[in-house]
Amino acid sequence: MTTPSIFRASRLALGLLLLLVLLPLLAVAVYAFSEQWVGLLPQGATLAWLREALLDARIHAAVWHTAWLSLLSALLALLLGGGTSLWARLSAPRLLALLDALALLPYAIPPVVMAIGALELFVGRWGAVLNVQVVYVAVITPTLLALVHKTLGAALQQLDARQLLEAGRTLGASDGLLLWRVLLPLLRPALATSLVLGWIAGATEFAIANLLLGGSVELLQPLINSMRGINGHQAAALIVLTLALMLAVSLLVQTWISWNRPRNS
Repeated sequence: MTTPSIFRASRLALGLLLLLVLLPLLAVAVYAFSEQWVGLLPQGATLAWLREALLDARIHAAVWHTAWLSLLSALLALLLGGGTSLWARLSAPRLLALLDALALLPYAIPPVVMAIGALELFVGRWGAVLNVQVVYVAVITPTLLALVHKTLGAALQQLDARQLLEAGRTLGASDGLLLWRVLLPLLRPALATSLVLGWIAGATEFAIANLLLGGSVELLQPLINSMRGINGHQAAALIVLTLALMLAVSLLVQTWISWNRPRNS
């Protein structure tokens, strides 16, 4: 196969991939802005479903609970996972293999299994002592550690952090000073990226949120699932608003990173 043929095949594969990724999103967006869907095509255009989603007090409560619980889980994952990853890569490289294996556990264990185990252990036995929202944060946080570990690991490898520390030590600087004044400012974009990725991943969790908090606190993903059987248009509108909010947060963080990168350099 000649080089132009390879390029054409690559472009075709990329186009098909984009079509497969974007087609469901476009279908949800069209469904959210349509009055009704009869047959294969939507009929009429309206903003009523978006307006109702923006004014619904139940949705406001679900968004608030989802935002702060997922943000708290992401912050804990960043503090625990980030600190452990930094320590392992800079001072205990032999632990990296163990951390890499632990980072794969959330993907190897189904969320339903984690939720049922948390229900049996924390809610079933210690339910009178522990708040179920605390249990939810404790279960979600380990699932986000892989994002933090891999993101910081790639940034540390790119910076060659160990060489930076050794160079600073030869100049008489302490490890604490180097960490606070040199390494953490350079890692600020990676830390912000890890926090946003963890926040979004925690906010989009469904199985654990539905099983652990289904009867006490309503989160966004279980709410969308319950609305789907009642009013699919409003559920689609809520999905569009959620994607727009996540995109706005990601763009703000990316703008902040781009603005800080020349200053850090």
